[in-house]
Amino acid sequence: MSVFNTVESGVNQFNENSEKIIIKIENLVKRFGKLEVLRGINLQVKKGETIVIIGPSGGGKSTLLRCINKLEEYQGGQIYLDGVDINEYDVNQLRARIGMVFQQFNLFPHMNVLDNLILAPTKVKNMPRDEAVKKAKVLLSRVGLLDKIEAYPEQLSGGQKQRVAIARALMMDPEIMLFDEPTSALDPELVGEVLDVMKNLARSGMTMLVVTHEMGFARDVADRIIFISEGVVEEEGPPDEILKNPKKQRTREFLRRILE
Repeated sequence: MSVFNTVESGVNQFNENSEKIIIKIENLVKRFGKLEVLRGINLQVKKGETIVIIGPSGGGKSTLLRCINKLEEYQGGQIYLDGVDINEYDVNQLRARIGMVFQQFNLFPHMNVLDNLILAPTKVKNMPRDEAVKKAKVLLSRVGLLDKIEAYPEQLSGGQKQRVAIARALMMDPEIMLFDEPTSALDPELVGEVLDVMKNLARSGMTMLVVTHEMGFARDVADRIIFISEGVVEEEGPPDEILKNPKKQRTREFLRRILE
């Protein structure tokens, strides 16, 4: 199934998989020295679900994503992917299943767009180059950047770089996509083009965890919103509940600052 199916196909896929827990996090603790950044996070993610994670800076949101993808070691608790502790996975195997898009794009500046896309599948998955090139063209077409296939990152706008970064992550056929504030480094007029790609991806049935301050995206796309502050999940629920009638004072204060 293509990563950008019709909306109807995405809905069907979500309904079929809506009860399957693909990520389970139990009592996750992460420290940087004496600073405890995550203080017992518990979270379950269903296959096909889009979860938007919000909260104040320094609250642990990005660290949580980095722990899921084994970019950070953690000091307590467990993270399970399909019921298997992620520490039992080879790191390349894990990252093939869990793609990640970063705030600062992380494209290789000395490689053109095509080479950025085909590097991981040819090196990690031993995909034949001609097959990888064909796949790269399909994905670049779907993010609206096929005409930039030979361009270098310095020749792209911020929005274009981020769309290339999303296509690069999708080259590995991930089951889950993690987005760490993917629009925060962009000029305001470029945000929409990246969010549109993410909306299409969510509607296709991809499991997604998105750290963002884009409340419109959260309202339109999220199945659940998770509010994290000071290393704990303060509140979670459907968008209408969290955005319109949050139960916790800390959530209300955060949303008031963001929405104003």
